[in-house]
Amino acid sequence: MFFKLLQKECMQTFKSLIYWIYVICVLLFFFTQMGSPEFDAKKPVKTEDGVYGTVLSKDEKDIQEVLLGELAQDFYQNNWKTYPAGFIKYVKPDETEIQKIDKILEEMTGLTEKQRSMAIEKFEEEASSQPYYELPDFRLPVKEGVSYETFKENMKKVCAVLGAGSSYEESKFSQGVEVAADYEDAVAEYENLIEKDKFTRGYARLFSDYLGIILGIMPVFVVVTRCMRDRRAKMQELIYVRKVSSGTVVLSRYIAMVATMLLPVIFAALYTLMQCIGYTKGMDIAIDYLAFVPSVFVWLLPEIMVVSALGMFLTELTDTAVAVLVQAVWWYTSVFMQIGGLTSGDFGFHLVVRHNSALDYQIFADHYQEFIINRVFYAGLALFFLALSIWVYSMKRKGAWDFYGKIRRGSKRKSKA
Repeated sequence: MFFKLLQKECMQTFKSLIYWIYVICVLLFFFTQMGSPEFDAKKPVKTEDGVYGTVLSKDEKDIQEVLLGELAQDFYQNNWKTYPAGFIKYVKPDETEIQKIDKILEEMTGLTEKQRSMAIEKFEEEASSQPYYELPDFRLPVKEGVSYETFKENMKKVCAVLGAGSSYEESKFSQGVEVAADYEDAVAEYENLIEKDKFTRGYARLFSDYLGIILGIMPVFVVVTRCMRDRRAKMQELIYVRKVSSGTVVLSRYIAMVATMLLPVIFAALYTLMQCIGYTKGMDIAIDYLAFVPSVFVWLLPEIMVVSALGMFLTELTDTAVAVLVQAVWWYTSVFMQIGGLTSGDFGFHLVVRHNSALDYQIFADHYQEFIINRVFYAGLALFFLALSIWVYSMKRKGAWDFYGKIRRGSKRKSKA
């Protein structure tokens, strides 16, 4: 009975217009954002300009100098920006607050406002003759004897002035800062991509980063539409009295939706793998042909599972499309609160896991355990919501829970719940 229901549910999903809109949106997002990646697997060579991109540094000296340079520039331009909810917010400190920041800068660097202004003007003059991509960050040295703890305390004072969402929050700068890479850094990144990542693993991470964004929101539309279809067609009463368990009905529907929604993801993964194979053809590079298997089934599948399970539970509970609103808020929070750390390894308990680079192998390796805990947690959470969905469905079939989430005290239906 279960497999017969599963087959029927798959066919119902394939007949859904919303499902095909889901497929189009996922593939359109994929092709526009990552469909034709610009592969760069050539070993770096030394150049006269010494420009080799950037690397993430967690060195305390780098963090202090970069953050103090940024703070000095904000002070010089009197241009203060924060990102409290992912979107930019301009802050206008009053004169007293400006003086507090000036005092902090002077205490940390030993430079007066005039000396800092002269250093910034000299930097901008020298930088004006260089291409944009070669511009280094403006940095200020830390005054001798100033500890890192003092630096962190002063950054908290700055955050108290500017509010939430500034780059001076410890949760952000503790993940590291971007600094100019030298030749050795560039070679190390290349060797990690070719030797440790077998080329395809790095691009599998980048693939998962992009697909994870769209999969954090789109599955809920498919699920809500499917769960509400029976009520719109006035088929609920007929389904409720069938002699099949609630677990069989809900589980077959859930698996069918998750499996069908995974199909375009598998297609996109195979497409990217073919690109990698085509690019490395004739090159002395050993690639991992199975690199996208964990990307699809370990990285992205738990995300589809939990979004689908939550959508199913809320729809069964309320008989409304409130799940779309709830998921939109959750997705927005997860995606936009990570804007400042797309390759920091800050996986935490974010629904959408970000690692927006085919490189940075070591960062991902250092946080791999955190990544696995994150994915296992969401897979478990999906099963929890699924179990709640089965319970709610069962209660409705028994007549204890009426439509639209209202409790019914009267008659009970005779069905195998």
